[in-house]
Amino acid sequence: MRADLSTIQQTLTPDAAAALARAMDEAARRRHVATTPLHVAAALLAAPAGLLRQACARAAAGGGAAAASGGAHPLHCRALELCFSVALDRLPALAAGAKAGGAAAPPVSNALVAALKRAQAQQRRGCPEAAQQPLLAVKVELEQLVLSILDDPSVSRVMREASFSSAAVKNTIEQSLTSPSPSSSTAASSPATTPTPFSPSPSPLPRAGTASAYLNPRLAAAAAGVAGGDDAHKVLDVMLKPARRNPVLVGDAGPDAILKDAVRRIPTASSPALAAAKILRLEAELAKLAGDKAAMAERIVELGAVVERLVGEHGGVVLDLGDLKWLVEGPAAASSEGGKAAVAEMGRLLRRFGRGVLWAVATAACATYLRCKIYYPGIEDEWDLHVVPIARSTPLGGPALMCVRLDFQLLCWIGSHLLTCLVLCNFLIL
Repeated sequence: MRADLSTIQQTLTPDAAAALARAMDEAARRRHVATTPLHVAAALLAAPAGLLRQACARAAAGGGAAAASGGAHPLHCRALELCFSVALDRLPALAAGAKAGGAAAPPVSNALVAALKRAQAQQRRGCPEAAQQPLLAVKVELEQLVLSILDDPSVSRVMREASFSSAAVKNTIEQSLTSPSPSSSTAASSPATTPTPFSPSPSPLPRAGTASAYLNPRLAAAAAGVAGGDDAHKVLDVMLKPARRNPVLVGDAGPDAILKDAVRRIPTASSPALAAAKILRLEAELAKLAGDKAAMAERIVELGAVVERLVGEHGGVVLDLGDLKWLVEGPAAASSEGGKAAVAEMGRLLRRFGRGVLWAVATAACATYLRCKIYYPGIEDEWDLHVVPIARSTPLGGPALMCVRLDFQLLCWIGSHLLTCLVLCNFLIL
């Protein structure tokens, strides 16, 4: 039986109660029959500087070093948001003729009640003195609510389909909760300020209100002072790495020109194998097959013999895939088995010849790469991709404007393609 709402709210701190309220408002807006852990997760993820979003960004980036080097692509969290939206669209809703009732918020589902009970139990275990207090006197903090929501199977499934790991995100949050704060002595002398696990600078997660470089590569470049840096040289550095050696340049500021510059510099690379590699340009040929993904997959299989011959002649080959829009364009691009086969065959081709022999380079606009990640969630691992965010050489009004510009462009694209995305992404939610 579903718990009484007033009783549930008594067990939450103000921050946690506010998150639950936002989730219930969203469930009411969608006319769903109940508020579920999916609603709570979506509400937590929607906050740009929220705990869950920042933890997802850090976990996907593989830690601070990876995040600082731009290892995580810029639209990963946006893809996760879209996946949660699709999952919510599939939940049962009230019948068209049913009355909403006096209370705007739907009841809390049994799964969400179970998650709240787990959070309260964890809160009591983490606070020994709370064990002696009445049950309702123990307030569940936002961190424990997030950890408990991540344990819900439906939430874990959606995150997994978007190439996130609930366990990795939980580990990021737990490390922040347990990391010691060197400013404890300072805090003792200033009792008016109560630090939280996520406010000290040594915390693995960014402070609330701090713009995430993972979510906005242009802001990362501006903050690091490298907006006018040598992006072509960065591409060559990626190709010399032992893993994630196939760069894809993502941005709306002319990545094609930067890739051409990088390709021209390949003969000057410090690695003899890369310097001697033959450039095989495939964009035009693959673009012609964009409407027939099955034929594209067959052509990629045939490329194996061509690459083998070129490797024998030159010692190495670089596949110039050009703009990846050919991968997501054409009829039924997302649901086509041919598209999945094309991605798989390209992955097999890249693995067949191994590292130091065969490379791939490509470009993509932000919206294009988001679609690649939604249609083919495993493409980064299969192709061993390393995303290189491309920033404008001349900031238009500073980092804040650049952040708004990127988000506005993305939202415009999602708005104009939302119906198509919801139809094409149904295969992600089982």
